[in-house]
Amino acid sequence: MQNPEVHRASKIIFVDYKPAELKLNKEWIIVYYSKNPISNKLERIRLRVPTLDSKTDRLKLAKFTVVAINVKLAAGWSPFIEQAGTTYKTFQSAVDDFLSSIKKQVKDNVARPDTLRTYNSNLNLLQQYVKEKKLNIVFALELNKNFCVNYLDWIYIERESSPRTRNNHLGFLRLFSSFLIGRGVLNENPTLGIKNMKLLAKKRQVFPEKVKQTIYEELMTYNNGFHTVCMATYFCFIRNTELGKIKVWNFNFNENTIFINKEISKNKKDETITIPSQFLDVIKKHVGENPSDFYVFSSDQFKPGLKKMPVRKIGSAWEALRDKLKLESIYQFYGLKDTGITDLLNSGVPAIKVRDQARHYDIKITEMYAQRKDSFDSFIQNAAITFGNNKKAS
Repeated sequence: MQNPEVHRASKIIFVDYKPAELKLNKEWIIVYYSKNPISNKLERIRLRVPTLDSKTDRLKLAKFTVVAINVKLAAGWSPFIEQAGTTYKTFQSAVDDFLSSIKKQVKDNVARPDTLRTYNSNLNLLQQYVKEKKLNIVFALELNKNFCVNYLDWIYIERESSPRTRNNHLGFLRLFSSFLIGRGVLNENPTLGIKNMKLLAKKRQVFPEKVKQTIYEELMTYNNGFHTVCMATYFCFIRNTELGKIKVWNFNFNENTIFINKEISKNKKDETITIPSQFLDVIKKHVGENPSDFYVFSSDQFKPGLKKMPVRKIGSAWEALRDKLKLESIYQFYGLKDTGITDLLNSGVPAIKVRDQARHYDIKITEMYAQRKDSFDSFIQNAAITFGNNKKAS
C-alpha cells in the first residue's frame, strides 16, 4: 500500500513539479522542481551524483536516480516531506492524529464521549467543505488564514447558519490549529485575527406559569418515567447526558441527595445535589427497590433498568410532547432547568445556594437567570441592614 504521506493522484507535471534531468557540467547534477507547500511555488532541487571509479557506472547510477525520482514525483511524492519530517504531515494524517488523541482522552476519562462526537462532526463538515469546493488540500500546512476565513463564510453564508454556529466552528478551528502547533505541524495559529461575530444576549426562555401547568397536566397522564426525567431536570438541574448515566446507587435517601460522580459529571468532579422535598416522593417511587446497578432512567420507557438510555431519547420524547400540546419551539427541554433555577432565585433562595445546586463554576452564570425587578420588592424593604444608630430616637 502506498504511503498516504506521499500519495497524491492529482499531481500535474509542470504545475506541481518539473521532471528530473541530469546536467553534465563540471559537476554532475540532477535537477528537478517541486512545489513548496508553504509558498505554493515551484522550487529547484539539486542533487549531486557521487563520483565513482567507473564513468559508465556513474552514468548508470545517475540515469537510474533520474528515473526513480520522476516515478516518485508522478506518484505524488514531495521531497519536502523527507526534508522536514512530520512538519509536512498530510491533512488527513493530521485529522487522524487529532481524533486518536481525543479518543485516548475519552478512554482515560479526561474528555467526554460527547466531545468526541462533536469534534468528529466538525471534522466531517470541514472535509465536506474541502470536497464540495474541490480544494486540492494535501498538507496540513495548507490550513492557513485564507482557508479558515473562506470556510467560516461557507458555514455562515452558504449554509445559512447562525452567528453562534459560525463562532463555534471558529472555536474548533482554533483548537485544531493549537493541536497542530503543539506537534510542530504549524508554526502559528491561522485563526489569529479572525474575530467572533457579535451575538445578541442569549435570552433564556423561562416557562410561564400557564405553560408549566399545561406541561405538568400532560406529564401526569404518562405511564412511563418521562415525568420523573422532566422533574429531575427542573428540581435538581441534572444535565441530559447525566440523566442517562445515573444509577440507583447514586441516590442517598437517608440524606435526600444525589451523588453525581466524576465519571459522569460534565466538569469531571464529584458533586452532590439536594433533592427538594417537592420532588422527594416522586423520585423515591420511581427508584423503588431496584438493584443498585440499574440505570435510574433506562432505555425502557425511562424506567429503571439495565440498558442505558440514549441521550437522544429525551429530545424525541420532548418534541412529541411539545407537538401534542402545540407549544412553540422556544420551549426547549433545557428550559426546564432554566425555569427551575429562575424559580428558585425568585423564591428568595440565595444565589450562592442556587449556584451549588446547579453546579455552576461561577456565580455569574447563576445570576444570568435572575430577573430584574421593575416593581416593589418586599425582600429589599425588609432587609435587616443599618448604617449607624439614631441616638436621638433612643
